[in-house]
Amino acid sequence: MRRILGYINILTLIPVVLYAYPEGWSDDELLTPETPGYRLDPDISVDSYKNVWVVWDSNFWGSGYIYYTKRDSLGNCIIPETMLPDPMHTSGGYTKVCVDNSDNVHIQWSEPSTTGKGIGYAKLNNSGAIVVTPHLAMPGYGGGSSCNRHEIAIDKYKNINVVWDESPMETNQISYTKLDSLGDTIIARIRVSPIGLYSIWPGIGADSSANNHMGYRTDTATMADRLTYSKLDSNGNILVSNKPLGIGLLPTIISDRTQNIHMVYLKPTPSRNDVCYLKLDNNGNILVPSKQLSLTQYIHNNSPHMAMDSLQYLHVVWDMDSAGTFPIMYTKLDTLGNFVIPPMQVVYPPYTPGGGGARIAVDLSNRLHLVWVDGRVNPGVTTDIFYKRGENEPGIEEIHETTYETTRLIVFPNPFKQATTIRYLILDSRYLIQHPKIYIYDATGCLVKSFNPESSQENQESEVLWDGRDYADKQRPAGVYFVQLRTKNYTEIKKVIMLE
Repeated sequence: MRRILGYINILTLIPVVLYAYPEGWSDDELLTPETPGYRLDPDISVDSYKNVWVVWDSNFWGSGYIYYTKRDSLGNCIIPETMLPDPMHTSGGYTKVCVDNSDNVHIQWSEPSTTGKGIGYAKLNNSGAIVVTPHLAMPGYGGGSSCNRHEIAIDKYKNINVVWDESPMETNQISYTKLDSLGDTIIARIRVSPIGLYSIWPGIGADSSANNHMGYRTDTATMADRLTYSKLDSNGNILVSNKPLGIGLLPTIISDRTQNIHMVYLKPTPSRNDVCYLKLDNNGNILVPSKQLSLTQYIHNNSPHMAMDSLQYLHVVWDMDSAGTFPIMYTKLDTLGNFVIPPMQVVYPPYTPGGGGARIAVDLSNRLHLVWVDGRVNPGVTTDIFYKRGENEPGIEEIHETTYETTRLIVFPNPFKQATTIRYLILDSRYLIQHPKIYIYDATGCLVKSFNPESSQENQESEVLWDGRDYADKQRPAGVYFVQLRTKNYTEIKKVIMLE
């Protein structure tokens, strides 16, 4: 982390604290300067143009309105905060947004009905015009006390798969509903959890075969907070039913290119709440056992959320209740749950009193986009929605292997003790540039040192020497480093190991 800077706002004479964020992360940006009161429960999605769509509710747990905004990939406003037309203004929160593969925007929320809380739905085109007016897409199931928390996943057919908890007369249950791309019902309601088993707080992910993978909390007579998994096919047939995975709740679920399933979730223990990672195969069998991601010195971790980039790296965020504030944590994982970037704060206290609920998305340039609830503007009175972006730590995510015949970057010796030679050769005029640059990153993605070699010509070999020292001429510790050759339109990376 960088040091904290302070200054006095001369116009208001109010002391303000500025935080120098980690490399690649932008400043915090207020998305809700206009809407009054409490703004809560944000969600975020991206389209194929790398634009960002954010939704939220203006009054959680009561009557309120749904708002949305559209930003470009650098956070510049395209559509300012805009209210969905809803004459009943009866939103019950849990706002969700997904963009389909035609760049249409699907928005859902918890909507009260005469038979308990159901699912509200609206559809926008990519310009923000309403295609399907807000309406009650699915009524509740006879109860009203359920929190009606729900998550959505859009499959390759643009169908909207919804998993939600609701409260019929006997006990809370997990239900599954499928809507088409106009919000019309395809599958009205399938009970996923067994009768009599108290089940709440679900997550869902759709794989490339349009199967749906679900996780949720179940309580039995002998065990509470049991993380449970079910799988349904595209027709709603239950393929795997209520498989226990351990202790956990509030999962986010993503299927990768090989149809393996990745989960991040909250694991309660007697002394603290931990954010954990779990990997399953396509039938819910555990491939990578539970791994703790959160730092043990913080005991109140909350609301984990995850996104996957085009290179199959996982980006996880969560918030912590630390002395009444909610700093936002971030980490980057590979598909085995190993840290590529260890957990670090990207939103600092005291900027988030009464806040939290972080949600993250990744655009097609692998830029990160983060939203959360924040109480800094009027602490204790109102909350707002804030946004920031991250550059996905350039260098680490671009690692790829090349064969000897196509190698343009050579690092030798490797491993090394005292120094290594970084040699590069421009073999093709398409990659020719007068000023190639060389960057060295450590295993967490932090830039250690850079070189600006003399101009290089095609088929002419050039080299620089790295002695294991950083910008401050301090000796770096032994370990794994990454050497990056970057030109205007080409990047190559080699892993190098420094020995003691």
